Amino acid sequence: MIDGKLYNFDNVGLYDGLFVLGDQQTETLWSHMTGEGLYGTHAGYRMPVSNLLQMNVGQALTMDPSMSVAISDHPFRGGMGASLTARYDPNDTDIELIRGFVVTLGKEDTRLDRMEMGLGIWDGDLHRYYPVKTIRANGNYLFDEVNGEKLLVFLDPLTSTPMAIYWDAKEVRIEGRNITLDGGYSIRNQQIFDNQGNFIEVDRPQQMFTRWYGFSLTFSDPDIFE
Repeated sequence: MIDGKLYNFDNVGLYDGLFVLGDQQTETLWSHMTGEGLYGTHAGYRMPVSNLLQMNVGQALTMDPSMSVAISDHPFRGGMGASLTARYDPNDTDIELIRGFVVTLGKEDTRLDRMEMGLGIWDGDLHRYYPVKTIRANGNYLFDEVNGEKLLVFLDPLTSTPMAIYWDAKEVRIEGRNITLDGGYSIRNQQIFDNQGNFIEVDRPQQMFTRWYGFSLTFSDPDIFE
């Protein structure tokens, strides 16, 4: 909904190696990461965005037991997006050109490898990237501070994907699929529970599990957690 009117969106191409959305009504081009109108009638307009978290069905139902679950009969892998990630070969320039990927990239930030995977977060003027290898080397979790708030970044035991929550933890213990925090709190299915099993609402920064090129070309000169 934009100003009370319903718009329909399609994936219309690549820019900076990222998919670009276009609305059918005005053909404005939009960033799927920031919700910003990039070119066209709504250029400069910013739609509200929310986090898209990687989770399985059990985790989704833990978050919201009334959630509807759609089951597709299409193969999990397929299409151009899967080809770019699953079969990417940095030495194969023919594949790069055929896929139309590298030719769309602007001036890259070479502090990390283009295809490095990690969690990018943004909160106000702060943009920070947490490489998966850094999280894994630190025991699959790490502590940080963002705009005066304590941040816990961890690899989910079920999906092996990184995520971040605002939580002032001093101790983290990961055992199998469970994450235990000090004070009797725990993380199960990506949600926080107290020692009585009560669900605790938690704040999360805006975040996306993405490759380095995508985050650094969307937010210029982001911090890299070390």
